[in-house]
Amino acid sequence: MAERPPLPFSSPEQASSATPFGSPLEPVAAPRQLKPPPGETYVVKVQKDQIYRVPPPENAYLAERYRTERAGGGKRAGDPACSPCVQLTVGLAVTAALLLGAGIALFVVVLRPYPPSFSVDRLSVHNASAQHHVDYDFFLTAINPNKVTALWYKDGGKATLLHQGTALAKGGVGKPEEGGEDATDFNVLLHAVGHPPPKGVEKALSSGSKKGSLVALELAVDVPVQVHVGALGFQTTSLAVVCDIRTAGLRKDVHISSQNCRSSFDK
Repeated sequence: MAERPPLPFSSPEQASSATPFGSPLEPVAAPRQLKPPPGETYVVKVQKDQIYRVPPPENAYLAERYRTERAGGGKRAGDPACSPCVQLTVGLAVTAALLLGAGIALFVVVLRPYPPSFSVDRLSVHNASAQHHVDYDFFLTAINPNKVTALWYKDGGKATLLHQGTALAKGGVGKPEEGGEDATDFNVLLHAVGHPPPKGVEKALSSGSKKGSLVALELAVDVPVQVHVGALGFQTTSLAVVCDIRTAGLRKDVHISSQNCRSSFDK
């Protein structure tokens, strides 16, 4: 029987610890098998689709900014905060501006209304035969142009009839009467003054009307007016009315050829 060649190792221990390439390796111990105590069983369930990971750092920043916006009423991070003092100041400024605008509107609409427009509808002359006892009977109509305010005419108005600066007659303004929508009618009865009238008026009173012969008259009326808005009444002011009239004679029912009336409130 042939003999085996001798092993290159001097001892069986070296042969057991050597590798085919001649590098020694440390022996590795086999892992121990943990066995549960007898009579006890543990069941561990793990969801297959659940992923466990750590969220990125920017998520914390986004969550913090969202909480800041919710707490600050929609203000973004970095925006200047609106302090209660600033809010109060802005609120007071807006309120003051609204009150100022309301006051200006009240002053313009109520305290400074547009004056009414006047017209002379009729003129009658009585007792023309006695020149020192002539009565001039005017019938006037006033139109209120204001849509919000009403004009209430008070008693105590006065009127004067003049010819080229000379007073012909004086009298009072009668009680106003409703003349329709936004219209008021007045009857103004004037009595001749004591002195004789100018020659032009005296001739018109005696001879009547002639073609081409016109008499220039000026009717000046002052009447107290109170401004009303609904049931609220405001201050009473004086309304001045001046009507430039040209008539064809001064006998009974006078024909008015032309007229121009101007009215204004006293300041």
